[in-house]
Amino acid sequence: MLNHYWQLIQKNNLFGLRDDTRIGVIRTVKPVLAEGEQLPVWANASRHALVQQVSAIMLQLTTPLLDDPSEVVAYLRAGLSRVWAALPENGKLPVFTTGLENNQRIRIVLPEVLFERLYTAENFQGNGPDYVTYRNQIYDLVADGLITQLPLLTYLFAASPAKNGRAFWPAPDQERQLVQKVSDPDHLARTLALDVAVELDPYAASGVTEQMLNFLIDSCWFALSQPAIPLPAAAEVRRHSLAEAQKIAAGDPTAPVASLTAPIDAMAVWLNQVGLTPQRKQAFELMQSRVLKPETTIAGQVAAAYHDISAAQTPLATQAHADLSMEEDLPGFSNLSGNSQALLQVVIDGGYQWTLLDREQNILQIASDTQRHVLIDGALTSRTPASAMVVAEHRHAAKKVLAAAGLPVARGAKFTRWPEAKAAFEQSFTRKSIVVKPEQRSHGLAVEQFAVPPTAKQFAQAFHAANQDHGVLVEMMGRGTTYHFTVIGRRVVSVLENAAANVVGDGRKSIKELIALKNGKRPNARQLKLDETANRQLKLQSVTMNTVLRRGQQIFLASAAHPQTGGDIYDVTTEIDPSYNQLAVAAADALELPIAAVDIVIDNLYDAYAAEHEGQAIIISVDPIPDLTLPQQPDMGAAHSIAPALLTYLFSEK
Repeated sequence: MLNHYWQLIQKNNLFGLRDDTRIGVIRTVKPVLAEGEQLPVWANASRHALVQQVSAIMLQLTTPLLDDPSEVVAYLRAGLSRVWAALPENGKLPVFTTGLENNQRIRIVLPEVLFERLYTAENFQGNGPDYVTYRNQIYDLVADGLITQLPLLTYLFAASPAKNGRAFWPAPDQERQLVQKVSDPDHLARTLALDVAVELDPYAASGVTEQMLNFLIDSCWFALSQPAIPLPAAAEVRRHSLAEAQKIAAGDPTAPVASLTAPIDAMAVWLNQVGLTPQRKQAFELMQSRVLKPETTIAGQVAAAYHDISAAQTPLATQAHADLSMEEDLPGFSNLSGNSQALLQVVIDGGYQWTLLDREQNILQIASDTQRHVLIDGALTSRTPASAMVVAEHRHAAKKVLAAAGLPVARGAKFTRWPEAKAAFEQSFTRKSIVVKPEQRSHGLAVEQFAVPPTAKQFAQAFHAANQDHGVLVEMMGRGTTYHFTVIGRRVVSVLENAAANVVGDGRKSIKELIALKNGKRPNARQLKLDETANRQLKLQSVTMNTVLRRGQQIFLASAAHPQTGGDIYDVTTEIDPSYNQLAVAAADALELPIAAVDIVIDNLYDAYAAEHEGQAIIISVDPIPDLTLPQQPDMGAAHSIAPALLTYLFSEK
């Protein structure tokens, strides 16, 4: 017999709101530290931070309430990876503990619009309960339904080595805590607080998986569809469910429980009636298989691992160690840009609240208790004017603005058609060192530098490669080396010297082997490539990819120096004359960019800049979105993170 609320849900087609159900996890972590060591003090810029310190030995991860279980798991993975990174040298996250220090609480919130639509559909006309009371009645129904499912939920998810494998799920007084009631209609953000004692793997969410969370959400909606427990029988039903759950918790975790077949089958019938997405179908089938194979439950895995020295090789622990060994990517968010990941790491470490608004577009919201900022690709903020973005995107327009401000730029011209470019080459650029590049910023792609004046054929190839949507710039090549300045809030926080992609011979390996060796030590964004440009450069130097270079012989794979085309970078932040920092800041100011990367060709980094000395420095590029990862990965010099400087700039000013 269907209950009244479920009949209304069906009549008004409200089950689609199931996908708007939000779920989150509160995870408690007790790292293992060497004697005498202490946890580093965790920053706390927001009371809603992902990681918070609750005691001298304990940390707590609190994910936001999200409608996507995979995102909840991603937050857990990211947070735990940063906890691991912050531990002292000999600190570790245990695979499991003998106590209940590592545990989590699952929080589930039904969509508010569900209650609103149901309350409207009731059409009480002033004769029914107030909205908050009505809302609490529905949550009570769900809580009662979950209490009847406690034996099944205990079997599937509760585990602890302290209890010889299986633990009681949930806490003994859970039937009184399950629903946190509210009386204030202005503060309706209460949750179904499900206490889960799961201790298989404290890194890979301790058994908290996307499938588990999907199953728990469906369990809540299944409970919402079941007949209400008659009030006279309610106490006895609760007592019986709790006793059964305790019996399962005390039993052999590898033994099947025949009484669980009926409730899992009933849920299967219901799910087939309401419809399943592939993700929810996968989650249910996994739980259904665990009823038949108890060794695959969390408790079964704990029982096996707790008495096995190779516990770290169990499936969840394997995932954990894979995450912990990730040096470049942030677990759970490896598909974000390098900029966004670099910023997120610092955001988590700094105790800020954050929300990923759009993965594909790399849109991130960061908040302290007093301020809130939205960033795109880790560095673009609301403080960057839209007009400045457009100007900086186009090199020719940016050059005009810089020149009007009295700053040094390269002489040259813009061309959109080949006949005009060809004529200018024959009349003005023959026998001169030039640079050919797309008018629109291209991060080093399709940029050719000709220290040796190009032939007509070489110029034509470079022009057509660079001639995309907005034309081509042909400029006189400046003398010196390219330096990459990162400016944040009118302050230079990093200076990197750039060199074109190259390899140096050892007398034994071929160029192809040297490239592979160098790439093995490089992040993905700075890999050397054996593409058409590289092969053309090799041909100019009379070698092939199979040539074995002499010891110390250097061969270049590109003509232009840029990190994203495989160039070398050397940190010279503390070496360069301060006058060039002032020049970089002036360039960012001229384009009205509070955050920028400025590339300057400098003849001698130790000689102070003097505007009257022509050719001493030339500004060749200004990018409104600096690369936050570059200073962390220099080929030579001190590595350092500049993302903290960005957060300081954003949150120290109002």
